[in-house]
Amino acid sequence: MSTSTNVRVWGVRRNKSSSTASYEARWVVAGREKSRTRRTRALAESFLSELRQAARRGESFDVATGLPESMLRAATGTTWYAFVLGYIGKRWPGLAVTATAAVAW
Repeated sequence: MSTSTNVRVWGVRRNKSSSTASYEARWVVAGREKSRTRRTRALAESFLSELRQAARRGESFDVATGLPESMLRAATGTTWYAFVLGYIGKRWPGLAVTATAAVAW
């Protein structure tokens, strides 16, 4: 994963390719143009605001996805299902068959 702090946020524009109104948030990371489509202009501006805040904090942005490290961590976090599987995997081998009804889950 290559990262860069060379980030420039452009703005929001109407997505003309869609039949319904949608808006593109546009920015550049290390010379590569990035964009994300949002349903309303307010949502697109909110997304750009999060990008600007991350850039002001000095976070590195992933060149491939264009997202700051904080957003990448949130997107690749542990899912509820993976957490439950891990918990059961750690607890289950040490329990007797008759003890499962007495365990307070």
